[in-house]
Amino acid sequence: MACNLFMPRTLKATLQDLGTGVINLLYPASCFCCGSEIDKPGLCMQCRNALQPVRAPFCSCCGSPCDGEISGPFNCSNCSGREVAFEFAIAAYLASGPVRSMIHDFKYHRRIAMRDTLARLAENALDDPRIGGGKGWLLVPVPLHRRRKRERGYNQATEIAAAISRTRGLPMCQALQRNRYTCSQTQLIRSERLNNLLDAFALRPSPAARNAIAGAKILLIDDIFTTGATADACARVLRTKGGAKMVVVATVARS
Repeated sequence: MACNLFMPRTLKATLQDLGTGVINLLYPASCFCCGSEIDKPGLCMQCRNALQPVRAPFCSCCGSPCDGEISGPFNCSNCSGREVAFEFAIAAYLASGPVRSMIHDFKYHRRIAMRDTLARLAENALDDPRIGGGKGWLLVPVPLHRRRKRERGYNQATEIAAAISRTRGLPMCQALQRNRYTCSQTQLIRSERLNNLLDAFALRPSPAARNAIAGAKILLIDDIFTTGATADACARVLRTKGGAKMVVVATVARS
């Protein structure tokens, strides 16, 4: 699906990649989490073994894993009776240990070199049989407000989505924009998160974006899924304003 909003390699991103390559040549690669020396940037075996994949049984709506023997689809207590604009959410790993540490450093400490490793982790979510590897889906990253993007240096969701797009050969479109600068969702309860995001998202004013998402199956990409308030707000815009056929949320981690 063509879209002139498909993420090009910007000069800034290219220079970042070149800088990372030079650093890797001059200094031995080390594990992103524990700092131990390894052959190439990423996670050492010990930290990789500490990852906690999201495994069934998990909620058919939000993807939250549940204890016990449960056969067949089910909704957790938080999702029972709750209406959301996305079909379902799926995360690759629980947001603990190495994954939580990497996401925090990637977002707040400008560790751009972690991008490809986080994208590879996120790709495991795309192997969910309901997604089927992503073929036929359009990647749409959750947007950042321009002020927040200046503060962080980049949008972590866009970087992850662009890396997935390259490795899986999937189209990506920055179809959404964030209109309001909102306070961080981290310390807010769910009701506060919903109010915080009221009218925060909109479609980008571009015919190409609208054409790309109309009738499309969209994978909404983000780094972490918590209450689902952000994902729901984005999915609602994509479906009600953009005419998307369906929206599924895929993230690196689930908190």
